[in-house]
Amino acid sequence: MSPAAETTPTVIPVSLADQIGYLLSKSHLRVHNRANDALEPLGLTVKHYGLLTLLVHEGPVSQGRLGEVMKIDRTTMVALIDDLERAGHVDRTRNPDDRRAYALAATATGKRVQRRAATLMKAVYDETLAPLSAGERRELRRMLIAIIEGGDLR
Repeated sequence: MSPAAETTPTVIPVSLADQIGYLLSKSHLRVHNRANDALEPLGLTVKHYGLLTLLVHEGPVSQGRLGEVMKIDRTTMVALIDDLERAGHVDRTRNPDDRRAYALAATATGKRVQRRAATLMKAVYDETLAPLSAGERRELRRMLIAIIEGGDLR
């Protein structure tokens, strides 16, 4: 990100201030860009980090299931897993129950990198959410989960 972009305050156009889609999109973009910048020294992107985090905490899992959970199309998923496998973060083996599918698991190196990445991501989140109190952060998280899951906001 350029120094000018860092110091120039973001001004939300009045005509878009009540447009939830715009606000969500710009919020996402801010976190996404800062996170990718933070993860770059580890050779990861936000998508790599998400996949690796799922594999560390819920793996081994099939490549297809990982794509479903992360909402990543098959072609992109193959490329991302290829990246993680090449870096030594993921093992991809044939699923013994379905020879057409792969079972993915984080390697010891992948687990170490994921822990380092999680620390970087926490710093990004803390910086991004600094204007909010701890209670507001919890409420934002609750509301975002409700929106994503299509559930009740009560």
